[in-house]
Amino acid sequence: MNYRAQTTDSADVPVRMKDNVSVPSLPSAIPGAARVTRDSAPETVDTQCATIRQDRQGMMTSNSDRERVNENVRQIPISSDFSMTPPNEIMQSLQASEIPGGVSNWNVQDDALRTVPAYYPLEKSNRTVHDAKPSIVSGRISDCCRLMSLQATYDDKAGTASLTTEEHVEIHLSLWSGAGAPDDIIVEAQRRTGCPIKYHQYTRHILDAAQGRFDLMNFRPSSYLSIVESKEDRKEKSSNDSGVNEPLLALEIAASLIKKDRMDARRLGMESLCFLTDPSRTGPETALMASRAVLFGSFQTENDEDVEFLGDELGVREAILSLVQFGRLGETPQESDSEDDGNQLQEEKFNNLLHNLALAVLSNALEVLENQVTTSCDSKQAETTNTFLEQTNEITSRELIDSLLKVLGQAESKPHDACLSAQCLRSLLQASKKARRKARDMNAKQIVATALEVGQRTHVRLQTETENVMRELEKLDDENQGDDS
Repeated sequence: MNYRAQTTDSADVPVRMKDNVSVPSLPSAIPGAARVTRDSAPETVDTQCATIRQDRQGMMTSNSDRERVNENVRQIPISSDFSMTPPNEIMQSLQASEIPGGVSNWNVQDDALRTVPAYYPLEKSNRTVHDAKPSIVSGRISDCCRLMSLQATYDDKAGTASLTTEEHVEIHLSLWSGAGAPDDIIVEAQRRTGCPIKYHQYTRHILDAAQGRFDLMNFRPSSYLSIVESKEDRKEKSSNDSGVNEPLLALEIAASLIKKDRMDARRLGMESLCFLTDPSRTGPETALMASRAVLFGSFQTENDEDVEFLGDELGVREAILSLVQFGRLGETPQESDSEDDGNQLQEEKFNNLLHNLALAVLSNALEVLENQVTTSCDSKQAETTNTFLEQTNEITSRELIDSLLKVLGQAESKPHDACLSAQCLRSLLQASKKARRKARDMNAKQIVATALEVGQRTHVRLQTETENVMRELEKLDDENQGDDS
């Protein structure tokens, strides 16, 4: 049978058919059954690399160097500021970074792949890899997921992987043995939940990595836009009354959504707060106002006039602290009932999602407050941070730093939450010497070191953030040595 090239408008990943591929014929009684596909223009890689585990480093080469793989890649330290480092420096640093010990997180045996079942409809987002063993392909994908900071669970025997992005997109990967050519490997990606646009963006990189063509230059980590502006620009923006009223209205809408009983309304309210506290999406002025409401329950104008909100009226700060420290919105957890196990599992999964969003809001707010021009003075920044920690302790009767360290201690099972927790800790420890002392008393160094090891193996962003936290903790040792001298 002859197959001609086909493409789809619904995905960024091309789907191609090649002539002279022997596949089982499908009966006409099954309309729309998908056919096994293969890439009509694969990239060739030096055959010697097929027997060498370092071949997976080939996915880091640029488009002009796809056919050459460096077998003697040296490990160099990863950049300490992943989000703000120029792309060329990120590329050079991550090209040579690899898992300690050189062991892949996904180790599929070369003879363990299953063939595509009869009448099994392959997803359009699939790619066929030639001239590479399953162990090489799985190693390439594993490294790609680590560099893109994806939470991954691998099944070596079945040749499958479950991925979760920081945008809460769930992706399922399967490795199949080619039907027409047993030496070929079919990499199939399926979207389980989440944004389809984000799914295709990540899938394109994963499938490129399977063929040894992952280009980090085309992958952009999330980063803040600069919020430093001149006083004239800030005054010009704040001269319009609507510049104050619109963020206030948006905060009120988000707060009202969080108070509702419906799960979808609460999620929408938390996602709204994520947008409001992100200067790259709403602008520096709105992000600063929303961040102060999240951290202090107040709304600050350019003239330093605070409009105080009662907790019952807004409740944004209380909701964020409740989710970060207790993992729920203030409700008392109910006792387990066998009849409601399904509902409880669903509610627990939803609370975990809200917990992640609350960590993102807190991280955004601390980052914005840290970078605002008016708090550039170290003494004032330390005073503001200490005030926030004291108020937090009064509201929840629990140390925020202790709660963040507990989240960081779950880095193995929840790397995205641990990464956000590390970002919050870095902001607090950098601003306040008192916070650094509290963290030291809570055995922070050991917790951070464990999370750093997890990040080195599986999650580049977690590795970067924990390295930043470790640097802040080491500052305390230098300060103590200076006091002793």
